[in-house]
Amino acid sequence: MRGLAVDDLVGSVVVLDSGDGPVRLDVRRPARPCAWMDVVVGPGAFRAMRRTGGVRCVPLDDGVLRTGHVTVTVLTPAPSEP
Repeated sequence: MRGLAVDDLVGSVVVLDSGDGPVRLDVRRPARPCAWMDVVVGPGAFRAMRRTGGVRCVPLDDGVLRTGHVTVTVLTPAPSEP
C-alpha cells in the first residue's frame, strides 16, 4: 500500500475496504524480504525489494480485497479476540 507506514502498524488491526465490505487484518510482526523471493517471485526480486517494509498479518474476517482504491482504518491497539 502506498502512502502508509506499514512498519508502524505492528500491534494494530487494520480494516481494509476495497468496495466489497471491510476485511480486518491483525498486524503481527515486521516482515523483511529474503533471498527466498528469488525462487518464488523470480530472479532479482530480493534485490529489488531490499530496504522496503512489510508486515505479516492474520486475517480476522473472510472477504474480498481488490486492487485500486481502498479505505483504510487503523485500530490501535488491537482489540482482543474472544
